[in-house]
Amino acid sequence: MKGVFLSLLILSLPLRAGLSEGKTLLFGTLAVVLSLPLDSQVRTWMDGGSSLADHLAEVGNAFGEGKYLAPGVAVVGLGGLALGKKRLAKVSLEAGEAFLISGAVTNLLKTVTMRKRPSEASSPFEFQWGSRSFPSGHVTVATAVCSVFAKEYGLKVLYIIPVLTAFARMRKNAHWLSDTVAGAVVGYGAASLVVRKGGFIAVIPTGDGLTISFAFTGG
Repeated sequence: MKGVFLSLLILSLPLRAGLSEGKTLLFGTLAVVLSLPLDSQVRTWMDGGSSLADHLAEVGNAFGEGKYLAPGVAVVGLGGLALGKKRLAKVSLEAGEAFLISGAVTNLLKTVTMRKRPSEASSPFEFQWGSRSFPSGHVTVATAVCSVFAKEYGLKVLYIIPVLTAFARMRKNAHWLSDTVAGAVVGYGAASLVVRKGGFIAVIPTGDGLTISFAFTGG
């Protein structure tokens, strides 16, 4: 059932995407292409020893962990409902939707591209069945969630978080530079779509509990 839901979600994206998401895809693809020649060089830079860099990598990596990020967003949303902060609850729900959409798209791309991770390959252009380097899932979801809050509250400083996550994934030799750029593109695109649409799921408090409604509309 979960796989069917995510597949339908992915297939419905082209019907709901607008000009802003088209621009994100266009310029994002260009950014990925331009980052490809830098993959090997950046990996070499990341090999330098530094305890501070390692500590930053640990922090940045945690921000992209779904097992921490998803519950965190849920707690913020439920806290918003409990405190009567309807906007916070709504934005948290949008962040959750962006998390799911971007994660589903990234998993599809990982399966199709089959790119080897830096720890498995001597070149960025090595591919093997079952390899899942492109794009970076950590960067994808960190960008998606942070972008929703940044857009809704005007907190551009939040974009530091996915940048730190990208650094962490490269520092840990888990992703190439272009993997992290692609993840940022997918995450930002999903967030832009959800924010522009005002979300696709509505949770409405009622006297007897909560009412959940879904809206999949075009335009």
